[in-house]
Amino acid sequence: SAAPTSPSATGPRGAEGSLPRDIGGDWYDLIPLPGGTPSGGGRVGAVIGDVQGHDTHAAAVMGQLRIVLRAYAAEGHPPATVMARASVFLHELDTDRFATCLYAEADLATGVVQVVRAGHIDPLVRHADGSCRRVTVQGGLPLGLSAEFGQLDYPVATLELDPGGTLLLCTDGLVEQPGVDLDEGMQILASLIAVGPADVWELADRLIDVAEERAGDDDVALLLLRRRALDTPQSGGRLQQHVAPGDPEALTGARHMIRTAVGAWGARERSDEIELVADELITNALMHTEGAAIVTLRVLTASDRRMRVEVEDSSSALPRRREAGESGVSGRGLLLVDLLSDVWGVEARGGGKCVWCEFVVGERT
Repeated sequence: SAAPTSPSATGPRGAEGSLPRDIGGDWYDLIPLPGGTPSGGGRVGAVIGDVQGHDTHAAAVMGQLRIVLRAYAAEGHPPATVMARASVFLHELDTDRFATCLYAEADLATGVVQVVRAGHIDPLVRHADGSCRRVTVQGGLPLGLSAEFGQLDYPVATLELDPGGTLLLCTDGLVEQPGVDLDEGMQILASLIAVGPADVWELADRLIDVAEERAGDDDVALLLLRRRALDTPQSGGRLQQHVAPGDPEALTGARHMIRTAVGAWGARERSDEIELVADELITNALMHTEGAAIVTLRVLTASDRRMRVEVEDSSSALPRRREAGESGVSGRGLLLVDLLSDVWGVEARGGGKCVWCEFVVGERT
């Protein structure tokens, strides 16, 4: 197994543990991301994975896969892109092995977490009150296989981690028991976490002890990430998601990301306006261009606190504001943007463009 380089002691609270039964391909990582802060409210990427096999070849593949995943995440790519590129890398590597993996991008200032899953088991969340639940995440094929079969679109799930909440990622060695199926094993694990120590390091040690007592055959790796139970900082916050054309699940995921971020970032008083305008911009980008739309949300805190929505596409054609058609639907997109947002505009982005708008949301209460 391979351990991550821990972030600064002033950064997000994390703990990890592993129980290698033999040489193998289990690994975990905690990655500082662009736009993070050094005060416990940063953006971090959390990775857990398992390469097929229990031999030196699995360990070698794991080492290379860990490096490229860290590089793609550190470059600032959205979670689905990180996973897709890692799958292509593994497919092009001189190996017949595949790997399961889960990648979570967490903004610990806001508690918004975006999760992608490649054939791996679901994460769990322990809330500040001690209760624990499994978070069902729609996943894609394992790394390597998704590239082989041309299924590189990984769904992105968005969840909110409350102050004091803990996200747990693990490999199946912590769940599997003789005579116990996966669902029951996850329920048992959730119960253990709920009654476990409050301290994340003590909890990690306790879970490893339980796995060791079971004396299973598979390796065990786990990573716990806790959001500090402190006041949420006023500034910060950035989320990004790709929405592929003809993919209703990606559009639904983007809507959920926007709704979750608006609530977590203290902008509920304008949630209807923000969601409606963002939905119009995304839909227009998908209707009038052939490629994907890139949706970015960020909080701006220069003179007044604003939420900015950006929708980027591959077309250089500028949008035109016109009166709605006879149906009352066609042509109304920019009219809505103009009516509901405080300011909006269009700017060139490479060979395409970005339509952006801002909403004054005031200070958090």
